[in-house]
Amino acid sequence: MHICVNETVHGFEIGEDNFPWHLFPKDMVVVGDMSSNIATRKINWDRYGVVYAGAQKNLGPTGVTVIIVRKSLFGKSDKDVPIMCDWDAFEKAPGTYYNTPPCWCIYMTALNASYMNQMGGIEKYEADADVKSKLVY
Repeated sequence: MHICVNETVHGFEIGEDNFPWHLFPKDMVVVGDMSSNIATRKINWDRYGVVYAGAQKNLGPTGVTVIIVRKSLFGKSDKDVPIMCDWDAFEKAPGTYYNTPPCWCIYMTALNASYMNQMGGIEKYEADADVKSKLVY
């Protein structure tokens, strides 16, 4: 199941209280697009098998995509999955790259994540997001 956790056009955000999580089968893998709200809310990691986010909205410059995959999903891809999408291949060959990563963008994202942690971490950014949301809506 793929869900877009925060839909910015209409201002809808899937959270713990406003979504029927209890209706999902326990073995269903949920993939969450958190491009719009990663680093602004606590994440219940037990809900997701995969989370991905374009860094350009909250974490860093354009060119970085963050992908967080539950380790139990490694090695379960179809045979025809391209190498760039086979997470198990990266796990089995650390330091091996199948493309040239955007080094500057990754570095800047790391600097920003460090800064965000120094400023108070997720609690601060969750509070900031609540204030901004109330101003807009």
